[in-house]
Amino acid sequence: MLSVIAVVVGLGMIVFFHELGHFWVSKAVGLPVERFSIGFPPFVFRKQAGETEYCIGSIPLGGYVKVNLGVGTETASSVVWWKRALVVLAGPAMNLVLAAVLMFVVLGVVGTEVPVVATTVGTVHMAGLETGDVILKVSGTPVENWTVLYELVEQQGSGEFLVQRGTETLSIPFDLPPDSVPGFTPLLPTIVESTIGMPAYEAGIRSGDSIISVNSVPVIDFSELQYEVSQFDGSFLEAVFVRNAVVDTAWIEPMDYDGRSIIGVTALGETETMKLPLARAFTVSIKAALGGAGTFFTSLVQMAVKPAELIRMSGGPVFVAETLGQQAGFGLSRFLETIAYFSLAIMGFNLLPLPILDGGQFLFILYEGIRRKPASAKVVQVAQHIGIMLLLLLFAAVIYKDISRVVTRIR
Repeated sequence: MLSVIAVVVGLGMIVFFHELGHFWVSKAVGLPVERFSIGFPPFVFRKQAGETEYCIGSIPLGGYVKVNLGVGTETASSVVWWKRALVVLAGPAMNLVLAAVLMFVVLGVVGTEVPVVATTVGTVHMAGLETGDVILKVSGTPVENWTVLYELVEQQGSGEFLVQRGTETLSIPFDLPPDSVPGFTPLLPTIVESTIGMPAYEAGIRSGDSIISVNSVPVIDFSELQYEVSQFDGSFLEAVFVRNAVVDTAWIEPMDYDGRSIIGVTALGETETMKLPLARAFTVSIKAALGGAGTFFTSLVQMAVKPAELIRMSGGPVFVAETLGQQAGFGLSRFLETIAYFSLAIMGFNLLPLPILDGGQFLFILYEGIRRKPASAKVVQVAQHIGIMLLLLLFAAVIYKDISRVVTRIR
């Protein structure tokens, strides 16, 4: 039930704000709006108010604002071309605004979860320590978390650890060169944080899953997990994981990052809620939204020459629904962050230069502004037919990818 509510709320919010952008600017520049619809026909709700009919459709795969933009007509619209261009861009712009607002709510109001790494010793790189030791003090200074411990060891270079080992308290000296500070990695369980769009997520691994083996090699510490992944040389890596006390298997295709193989997970351990001052949250959220949009478009440009990679990193209805439902289970902040991510994705998708999308509509209007007359109806019609074919191919590929994710996960 939570998943259903998450999908309705998440997608509904994204679609509503997108169409609201088109609606507001259309009204502002004097373009009549015939219909404002959330969802597609058949309609379950219709109400006429003034010149506009407000509708809710039974097919919740988007929405639309019906307005005459004068595209593909020999008679120019009574509204100047650049104002109509603003109408087209207003929808994607509202998705950007929504992402920034949600990030502000997370950072400044609800709070976001940040990891708190304990001072328990994992993989050891110096003599004297053992896996499972708990560092209590560094040269007499108490340490409560990994961050403080690391900073003290980096500053001092040499000194002593006060260590709790079982029932014993031991003093262990250290003298470390800068490249080996602090002499060990923290003991992190293999409960993972899985990032949307990364290989592990694509294969079905979700935040909170505990990976217990990689290619039949048991892993009990996150550093062991990272090592086994880095040593993998093949196509699909077998990862056995536990979710809600149920053991399952995912087949993950690692990606190359700076010359090493990764699957796109981080350790999910103890966290604490952090809130930024409102002024700081405001500036950070704007920068984050703009940065996310920039990264999205940069990725699109890079993947333009690699269509297969674009499909691999895309997700359809199953992917979106599963992601929203799963992230909602981790709390409000994670849910809102996910909606912000998808809002940016919808913004980028709608700005693709296909005639039936906002990006294509904008190009036609820009063409009209440069040539001082609109493109012919025949040109627009042909371009729209081509655009529809390309979108159908894209949707078919994305749906296939959705299905293959499920098949890969259970095979």
